[in-house]
Formats: sequence, C-alpha cells, structure tokens
Amino acid sequence: METLQLEFHTLEEQAAILASIKNEEHRVQALLMMDGGGRVSEIRTVKWEACNFQKKVVTLQTSKQRGEDKKRTIPMSDRLYAAFDDLIKERQKENMPIKGYVFPSPKDPKKPIGRSAINMSLKRLGEKVPQAGKLKPHKLRHTAATNLAANGAKMVEIRDFLGHTDSRVTDIYTHANPEQLRSLINASAPKPTFWEKWKARLFPPKRNIINLLTPDTEFIFGRDRELKQIQGLVSRGISVLITGSIGVGKTHLLQSLNFEQRTLLIDDCSDFKSSLKAAILHICGDKETAASMLFATSDLKSVETKLSTTSLANLVQTLKDLTQQREYLLKIGNIDGITPRIVKVLEELKEHFTIIMTARSVKMEAASFAWNFTRVELKPLGRPDSLKMIYRLIGDLPVRDLDAVMTKLYETADGNPRKIRELCDRLRREPFINMDAATEVADAYLGRQVEEFDFSVILLVILVALCCYGIMAKRRVRRICSLLER
Repeated sequence: METLQLEFHTLEEQAAILASIKNEEHRVQALLMMDGGGRVSEIRTVKWEACNFQKKVVTLQTSKQRGEDKKRTIPMSDRLYAAFDDLIKERQKENMPIKGYVFPSPKDPKKPIGRSAINMSLKRLGEKVPQAGKLKPHKLRHTAATNLAANGAKMVEIRDFLGHTDSRVTDIYTHANPEQLRSLINASAPKPTFWEKWKARLFPPKRNIINLLTPDTEFIFGRDRELKQIQGLVSRGISVLITGSIGVGKTHLLQSLNFEQRTLLIDDCSDFKSSLKAAILHICGDKETAASMLFATSDLKSVETKLSTTSLANLVQTLKDLTQQREYLLKIGNIDGITPRIVKVLEELKEHFTIIMTARSVKMEAASFAWNFTRVELKPLGRPDSLKMIYRLIGDLPVRDLDAVMTKLYETADGNPRKIRELCDRLRREPFINMDAATEVADAYLGRQVEEFDFSVILLVILVALCCYGIMAKRRVRRICSLLER
C-alpha cells in the first residue's frame, strides 16, 4: 500500500503558528499553504478574480507541469474563508481596491509580491514559534496533505488536491469533490479547548457573507461593434472622436482599447502643456540618441529643466521632431473644456499623429481640427446587454426575485453603464437583497433624476434677454430725454 512520506506540523504547532500571526495578509498566505496545499508560486500570483466566495473555492494557476499552465480549484476551509473576510475589511479601511493580485507588490501593485517576501515572512514567523521548527512552504503544504490523510482522504484525492506533477495521476483523478475535501480540512483543524468553546457560544464571532463578485469591473458589454470599428479606423491611420452622454462609457472604452502601435496618453485638455512635457520625457527615455541630438544631453532631469521654460508651440514642435509621422498614437481623455489655443495645437498634432479622443459634445466652431476625424457615438446599452452587465455585478449574491430586481435596476439606469455600476454597488451593501431593497435603492438614487442640460442654450437665452433689456432701456432713456427737451 502506498504511503505518504511527509514532513508536517502537528495540530498543536498549527494552532501556535496561527495564534502568532497578526498580519491578515500573512494569515491568508499561511492558510493557503496549510489548508489549501498551495505552492508559493501559486499563492503569490493568485488574483481576487480567482476567489469564488459563494462556492468557497480558489483557483490556483501553476506552471510546474511540463512547462504548461495548469489550473486547479481548491476549497476554502472555514478559517481560510474567515481570514479572507478579515483581509478584505482591512483593505477596505485602507481604501485599497479589491481587484487584481491578492498579494500585490508594494513597489508596483500591478505586479505580484515576490517569492522572497513570502519566504521572509515565514522565516520571521518561525522565529516567533520556535516549537514549530522551521516554517517552510513545502512543510506547510505537506501539512495540508497530512491533515487530509488523517481524516480519511484517499491517496488519489490528496494527489489531485496538491496538483500532482505526474500527469498520468492528474489525468485519471481530476474529479475530487471540493465539498468533501472542505469537510475533511475543517475536521483536521485544531480542536478548540473547553473554554474556547464556551467563549464562542457566549461571544460568537460576527462573520459576514463575503459578497465579493469577481472584482474585475474592467469589462465591457455591448460595445463589440464600436471596438471593432475604432480598431479598424486606427489601424488605417484615421483619427477618431468618441462622443456620448455622461456615464455612457467613453473613457472606459478608450482605456480598454489596446493597439500594437506605441501610444502617448493625455488625460484631458485642462493642462495640455504639462501633458506634452510628460510625453516628451517618455519618448526621451525610449530614444536617448534622439534626445541627445535635440537637447545636447540624455539626462532626463536636464531635459525636464529645459522643457519647463519652453512655450506650448515649441513643445508641439519638439514632440514632432522626436517622432516620425504616425509612429505614435495619441490618446486624449476628454476635450470638453477645449480652448481656442488647444484647437491650434490639435490642428498641428493631427497631421503628425493618429488621434483618438472623447467628448460629450463639441461645438463645430471649436472642432475645426476634427473635420477629418471619424465620429463614433456611444448610445445607452440595450436591455439584453444591460441585464448581462447587471447579472455580472450582482449575480453572485443570494438575491430573492433576481429577475424582478434586475429589471428594476435596468429601468432606473435606462441602459447607462455608469448608473448600472453605481446602482449595483449600492445594492451590494444591503444585508438582504430583494425587490423591496432594490426599489428603495432605486428610488433614492439621485442619478435617475439628473438629466444633462445644454447650458450653452441657457446662456444664449440669457444673453438674448439681456440684449433685449438693453435695447428697451435705451429706448426709454431716449423718450425721457425727448420729454425733458420739450
């Protein structure tokens, strides 16, 4: 009979290890190894999107199996679920987004934490619990296997749970029941003492249901046609102006567009000069030779000093001198506040760059630069796409009368993506979600009562009224003067 030869931590050592952990992030890391059997390479790269708190499972990705990326789903133990709950609360207090990597790098949140950081935290933790011996990732992983074996798990279940590197074993035994494994893992947890049991009865810990859908909200519904149209236009060197009402998703669509062509970003027109400086410095970092020829130095700080006294017109010329025609794509976030000065700048830039920008609306007299742009107007989402989006945002929650709730949200948002997101985010904060809660949230939502007004029309009416008043006042003065002369 096949047996496991493993180095592991006893139940007493496990209890001591967990009791010494004060950092919620470190607790989740330890339990992903101790209860989940995760490798460091799998844990450091796990994302919030891979955590399904409704089913209480985590999907780990490993590249250990013959160089091919493999995924396996492990169940959350009760204490791992509770640790995630505490970590989420801590992140929310610090206003950290619950998306991307669960353990982001402190230097760059878009990258995962390094292996050395996890190993170092385990080393420091081991110093606090000398009776547990050295804390090594593999020993914690073996502890998970030992706990399962001690509670009756079959060898094949343990191999599959650990993501066995033998492909023959993995291919044969790929149907381990997560619910059964979870019960075995929970049974292996250190048993509370008599006093701990009474304390738990008298002061039960308050645990919320983690209403955390795949926190990736960077998805797009109902814009496939516009995406293909824009990508096709830009690939042919045709500039694009994306228009639409507030909240329809112009900026979101712009940020979602990825091109093989190099791209320069300008947030909006509020500080165009600073944006051009940043673009020039970015290019100088990529093109040191060109920067040296143009500025007689490749030192970015020296270049920045020279640019600080350069006029807007000269910055435009410098940007053109550093780049070849159509070499870069220029993304401009918002031109609603465009001025005549910026219009002249864009008149020059459009001949050198392919430009893609967004605007709510642009007056024709201020849009001469965009005459050869192709306009792509975004409309509110239709009912099918709106309902898909709503389901994506609240479909993980236990909702009573889900269809009715979704319909209520759709009717309130009227297909506006921003309103849909805000309504769903507000609804997720309710302890119980049903039609009554949805109605209360919808009725209190101010966005449903706010319509866009064209203030230019209002100003025009005011100006006309003032002119009329001025004309009438002049006539009255003339009449008074004529009467006085008589």
